[in-house]
Amino acid sequence: MKQILTTLSVLATLTLGACATAPDHYSGQVVVSNAQATERCQILGELSGSSGLTGLFGMKGVDDIRHGLMRRAEAMGATHVVWGKSTVGYFNTTETARAYRCK
Repeated sequence: MKQILTTLSVLATLTLGACATAPDHYSGQVVVSNAQATERCQILGELSGSSGLTGLFGMKGVDDIRHGLMRRAEAMGATHVVWGKSTVGYFNTTETARAYRCK
């Protein structure tokens, strides 16, 4: 019995460790803005992302996607992003954004 509990503990630890990810490196330099404020800025590109989190967890999916898009925008040299349309569907959650460099 003790051996079974030890084995289960080890398996649980390994399983949880496999779920861990390295922290995302995002400096927080990209500003969320609106279309009017970025009219005189250079557009760098359109970004999109998706998540498997849906339903009750859809907003967590949107948050995760937005964090990833902010990192991608920063890597492109963007200073601002304007969010597009978030869609929380039955099978996935999606988000779009436009990345801008403003002076």
